[in-house]
Amino acid sequence: MFQFERMRLGKLQFDHPVFLAPLSGITDYPFRQITREHGCSLAFTEMVSADGLLRKGKSFLRIGENEHPVSVQLFGADPEILAEAAQIAQSMGADVIDINMGCPAKQIVGPGAGADLMRFPGKVREILTKVKSVLQSPLTVKIRSGWDEEHVNAVEISQISEECGVDAISVHPRTKAQGYGGRADWGLIAAVKKAVRIPVVGNGDITTPLLARKMLEETGCDGVMIGRGALGNPWIFGLSTPPSLGERRKMIRHHFALVQAYYGEKLAVRKFQKHVYWYTKGLRGCASFHSMLSGLKDRNELFEAIDSYFDFVERRTPCRSFGSTGNRSVIGRGEKVL
Repeated sequence: MFQFERMRLGKLQFDHPVFLAPLSGITDYPFRQITREHGCSLAFTEMVSADGLLRKGKSFLRIGENEHPVSVQLFGADPEILAEAAQIAQSMGADVIDINMGCPAKQIVGPGAGADLMRFPGKVREILTKVKSVLQSPLTVKIRSGWDEEHVNAVEISQISEECGVDAISVHPRTKAQGYGGRADWGLIAAVKKAVRIPVVGNGDITTPLLARKMLEETGCDGVMIGRGALGNPWIFGLSTPPSLGERRKMIRHHFALVQAYYGEKLAVRKFQKHVYWYTKGLRGCASFHSMLSGLKDRNELFEAIDSYFDFVERRTPCRSFGSTGNRSVIGRGEKVL
């Protein structure tokens, strides 16, 4: 464990500024709860459409009574709609409002939102000025390096954000063109930190506590934001040692219970399969086990398979279901994140 400098965000104060990044289809209420239990100081919701929030209200966004502080990340391209949506999210209990200017997905950048906004600094200024004017809660923004290697403008966008009164900025130093490939350029986080006075949160390629420490030391950032590194690994927020097999097994049951309570059993089984994949990724015989998951239809089937798999891994005995003998091409093979 190592010590952070205290980070302030409006009236909020973080002694351990390790945050959960917004992840589409993943950072729902149960996942946010799991990360909070393990040391996450501020969890971000999945991206929320500003237009959708205006049309559907509470049915489009749910914030738990016991999950504060929480940040709601909005995406959109219209300043008026984003400002109105920010007010709604604030009234629903959001402690922080975050504007997404980094998502590279086609369905987001196509209508001019996400990373597409970074191509238009004037529009960024218009959006942030309008949203900031209607909020009492802190306003943050999440950006990328820029559109592509020829248009890296994270420093410029960060300076505009500061001028508009934004309280902090999160930087994922990949371009839109990179998507999630290649390596994150942490040097750009350092450049942004030198260019602004507001807190800067670094994001990208943090998969271990050692890498979190390295990012802080190399960039001087005020906090770290963990995204894909948290999949199947909520322990990372405490910046602690990797979990034992027993801890993984116990966590799977606890996490599923939260998902079931939130969604109901039938939907929970379907939604939770990807989490089982991540909790067991890299373990002995995982590829063969993963191939079974999509065929499991109810809770009993799911946990019968999970318990059988962990018995196999812990006892290191042959198990016909998981191909521990005679199938060397499967055992230990790397998996691709869903």
